[in-house]
Amino acid sequence: MSMLRRLSLRQRLLLVVLLPAAALAAAIAGLFVVRSTQAADEALRERGLAIVSFLAPAAEFGVISGNAGTLTNLVQAVLEQRDVAAVAIFDSAGERIAVSGRPRLAVPARILASREATVLDQRDQRLTLAAPVLSAPLAVDDLATRVSGTSQLMPAATGWVYVELDTQALDATKRTILATTLTLTCVGLALTAWLATRLARALTDPVMNLARAVDEMADGRLDIAVPENSAIAELRTLQRGFNTMAQSIASAHHTLQARVDEATAQLAHQALHDPLTGLPNRRAFEQALDEAVSASRRAGDQGALCFIDLDRFKIVNDTCGHAAGDELLRRIAKLLRERVRANDLICRVGGDEFALILRGCSAEEAARIAETLREAVAAFRFNWEGRRFSVGASVGLVRIDGGLDSAADVLVAADLACYAAKKGGRNKVIEHEMTARTPQNEPHLYITGPEGIPFSQLELYGQRIVSIKPPQSPPWHEVLLRIRDGEDVLLTPGELLARLARGSAGLLLDQWVLERACAHLARRSDDAHSPASRLGLNLTPASLSEAARYFDALQEQLHRHGLAPQRLVLEIPAALAAQCPKECAAFAALARDAGCALALERLDGNASALLAEIRPDYVKISLKTLTDAYGLEAGCNLAQALCGMAAALSIRTIASEVEDELFREALADYGFDYAQGLMVEAPAALRH
Repeated sequence: MSMLRRLSLRQRLLLVVLLPAAALAAAIAGLFVVRSTQAADEALRERGLAIVSFLAPAAEFGVISGNAGTLTNLVQAVLEQRDVAAVAIFDSAGERIAVSGRPRLAVPARILASREATVLDQRDQRLTLAAPVLSAPLAVDDLATRVSGTSQLMPAATGWVYVELDTQALDATKRTILATTLTLTCVGLALTAWLATRLARALTDPVMNLARAVDEMADGRLDIAVPENSAIAELRTLQRGFNTMAQSIASAHHTLQARVDEATAQLAHQALHDPLTGLPNRRAFEQALDEAVSASRRAGDQGALCFIDLDRFKIVNDTCGHAAGDELLRRIAKLLRERVRANDLICRVGGDEFALILRGCSAEEAARIAETLREAVAAFRFNWEGRRFSVGASVGLVRIDGGLDSAADVLVAADLACYAAKKGGRNKVIEHEMTARTPQNEPHLYITGPEGIPFSQLELYGQRIVSIKPPQSPPWHEVLLRIRDGEDVLLTPGELLARLARGSAGLLLDQWVLERACAHLARRSDDAHSPASRLGLNLTPASLSEAARYFDALQEQLHRHGLAPQRLVLEIPAALAAQCPKECAAFAALARDAGCALALERLDGNASALLAEIRPDYVKISLKTLTDAYGLEAGCNLAQALCGMAAALSIRTIASEVEDELFREALADYGFDYAQGLMVEAPAALRH
């Protein structure tokens, strides 16, 4: 059976046809040869018996009379018969009285023992036969002997005739029969094999072509067809059906591939463009800013970044609704796009904020373009349902000339300059000065601590994180750092953190936050009217690289205040974890050894692999960030996919920056476990 499995379809068909045909032909040929040779032997024997049967009566007179001449003539006449090799006549005493030819096998005893015409032997190419020469006595009535009432005359053998027939002709005939039979059998088998091969080819060639075509289709080649030339109608129908199916599959594949390419291009465009205005989005902006800063350091290219924040936009949005606000943003985007150079990049980075990267632009040219844009926005009038609005633009300008080390530094500087423009009366262009800062242009930090950290201006705030899925778990808070400037204005520590991210002072700041957070938890535990809580602590890159020192300080604070480590959640930015995977893995191991929970914040699709690699306890996903980067639909779908991945790994998810009522209502449907943001609760100072 294993051998049969290795045979091809054509070989199996030939085997099925030829094997029975060969067996049948062999049986018929064998039977024919046997029957033919038997018939030839029988014919020769009958002929020999006829000769001796004729010769015995003819020799009776000569034997009785002893006439040798007559007998000699008789045996010579018999010798002339076909196949007769020798003839002999014996008398009653067994003496040979006449002979013709050369007898080979004459045995007198066997000859004299024959009582009728019989075959004596057949060997050495001779067939020997003998017959008695009988002489019947003369019948006389009065002399007859009566035996049992019946009168019988007993013939007496007066001699014997002996004939040898040559069997060479018989053997030749047998050989001819055998050769003819074999020849006819071989010719018949050859003809059968030819017909079987033609039939097998007619059956198997189309099937093999179809099989090869199917294999090629499985390998990805869809533009394939098989010849529709089979001599069998059913196979032609099968070939025609396969070609029709292949054409349909190829057409469907081309159509699907075109749609996939179109969808891919559309998704790629959506990933880098704002769906509302059509401008590049924050993701595209950050990539272009990185390239511009790298080019300024590498090749000395000069450029500038303008951070544009619309003034009085909220009035339009609150008065006339989001539809009016969206239309205003579209028109402002068109206005800005029409007034920038071809090689510049204008982006919408979120809300009513735009960013403009000026490439190959001097400081004077950048200031002129920024002022032109400000004037254009200020002169624009927006009409909506009979109402007329005017807006302005506060522009923060920073040079990209290698003076700042990273894109983050450039972005922080532009943000500070834009803040200064808003604080200074709005509708202004303020250029960031890296050496000479004035109080009216940007907030001032009073440096009162080591490593340039203004500890006296730092305050800790907390923003509640609430459970949105049953069973409801107790809320906890994320610790937020704030700076109070000289004019008692509360600021986010963006510039400070950007500066500390590059040095070891970040570890000192994290330890300062840790000390006060632990003290706060200890006070809440002692307050009978305040339930025990947990705090989430944001970490700088310095603590990630100096993890051992940070955890030494953490263990000291936990021991000092008698706190369980489970009350602390250590938060690491996903972007930082992706940049420092080894340091992050080591930090996560130390956090688990210490018993603290670990959270990744601002996770997006680019860092989703961190979920399986680090296995944090919590992951923060900002719907606002995702929708700003990918658009509303794609951002929401990505958030839902990330929640699904986290759930599969038993990681709880937190929706951060929840600032929209629509998003808050859909959080549970997306798969979030917790929510945090202004729509949940605004940050509040941690009470002592």
